[in-house]
Amino acid sequence: MKKGLYVVLMFVLLCATGAHPAPTQSKGVDFLARFGYIDYNPRLGNIMSQHDLSAAVMNFQRFAGLEQTGQLDHTTLEKMDSPRCGNRDVVGSDAAARKKRYALQGSKWQKKHLTYKIASHTTDISRRDTENAINKAFKVWEAESGLTFRQVRSSKADIEIKFAEKAHGDGDPFDGPSKTLAHAFFPQFGGDAHFDEAEKWAVSADKGVSLFIVAAHEFGHSLGLSHSDVNQALMAPFYNPNYDGLHDDDIRAIRILYGSPSDKHRPQSSTTPPRTTRKPRPGITRQTTTTKTPPVGACNGRFDAITMVRNGTTFAFKGDKFWKLNDQGMEPGYPKSTKKIWGLSGKVDASLSFGAYTDLFQGDVIHRYINGIPMHGYPKRISEVYKGIPSNLDTAFVWSGNGKVYFVKGDKYWRYNPSLRKSDNGYPRPLSVWKGLPERLDAALKWKDRTYFFKNGYYWRFDDERVEVAQSLKTPYPRRSDAWWLGCTDNTLKSSPEETGIGDKNEDVNDGDGNGASSRFNTVPRAMLSTLLMFIVSMLLC
Repeated sequence: MKKGLYVVLMFVLLCATGAHPAPTQSKGVDFLARFGYIDYNPRLGNIMSQHDLSAAVMNFQRFAGLEQTGQLDHTTLEKMDSPRCGNRDVVGSDAAARKKRYALQGSKWQKKHLTYKIASHTTDISRRDTENAINKAFKVWEAESGLTFRQVRSSKADIEIKFAEKAHGDGDPFDGPSKTLAHAFFPQFGGDAHFDEAEKWAVSADKGVSLFIVAAHEFGHSLGLSHSDVNQALMAPFYNPNYDGLHDDDIRAIRILYGSPSDKHRPQSSTTPPRTTRKPRPGITRQTTTTKTPPVGACNGRFDAITMVRNGTTFAFKGDKFWKLNDQGMEPGYPKSTKKIWGLSGKVDASLSFGAYTDLFQGDVIHRYINGIPMHGYPKRISEVYKGIPSNLDTAFVWSGNGKVYFVKGDKYWRYNPSLRKSDNGYPRPLSVWKGLPERLDAALKWKDRTYFFKNGYYWRFDDERVEVAQSLKTPYPRRSDAWWLGCTDNTLKSSPEETGIGDKNEDVNDGDGNGASSRFNTVPRAMLSTLLMFIVSMLLC
């Protein structure tokens, strides 16, 4: 055979070693795909050279502390079948090539005092033992960083913890005893941690799976740490019943994100003038930043895609960057690289959050995520997941008027039926049915039970009852996306909601707009309002 001959991955068998209890060769390839070592999907007809597959095996062997043979041998396959965390090992474009050390996922909490809630308990140990183990696991990180943690029982918490079996509502089902023990979501996707109730949880490792050890590892993910390829580190991916404290690798990682324990007790400088308080305007949550000039491109409101995920976080995409948005504008430190955080190169055509899933569309393929973690088996063809829906979409959204899913391309739109898993009969229809919208769209999303449409740096809110673009006497539509969604004016970030005129996005109650505040910030030229009259037709959408 010629060197570098390409073969379909699923049929590559390297150094089979006879019968043994470890996974089969094909399961070894599946393992590499699931945990981020290779980008492989047989549905897309992926092929890879034998050299590249061997390199992926060596990367896993390095990560697992094995001899780097590049072969799916007995030892390697056996290690793959060991109990471990369900999160990916390779997160981001440069993770596979980095030196031996900790890895940071790319997101962090914007505060250092976090709350957690145990939403459900295991039946293996008492509630008191469960809570003690969870509290002890958080204390591991609190002792070596600037963070503090507090348990709450009734109010909403930053990190929610639950025990569940198999499919449990997040699209990433557990696989039974002694395999993936638990998984957790990174800060920008909510930080929740789920534990497989099929495991035999115990207070000590000699009586079962140590809840304390696994929880301490998972909470590392909840705080923004990825898996480490330092085998002695707590953040190494495989379960280590002999854990005896955080490794220096773990400590360096958490301190890069949240500082050292001394930061919690550092006194305020005596030269700092006393702070004075002013009574805030009703409906406004004051948020001050010292950043007056944003990084290049930070205030580009010409979104390619925008979506709000299940935990209420909103993400907007433009080119190879994305923003995380809050009620006052963009979160500090954004935009960030889409490739580094989401693992995607190039432009995102459209995005859709529906149920537990977040879908990102590129060309003729769809990438699916569960709270920011890529779902195994993706990407897939759009036509395979959403039958009857075209490629190269302009936007996708859930309409707040009826809760159904819509796709838009050019001057046409499709309504999708999740129950039948195909486009409804009678579609596509002309986009002009949506009264008052421009001829083509860039992005759309459902945000706090209202639907918003974006085009060329401006946005429109849709009135579901009148089935047309909403009317506003204070600040007519369309409005500037950079000002009302990113918190920018004249390409400059303002230091408070009062300066931007944004404030709380629910402030303008008389207008009925869920995303705007001040009547004194009108950025739209009067001539642009004529676009609202160009597409009026009389047709219902339901």
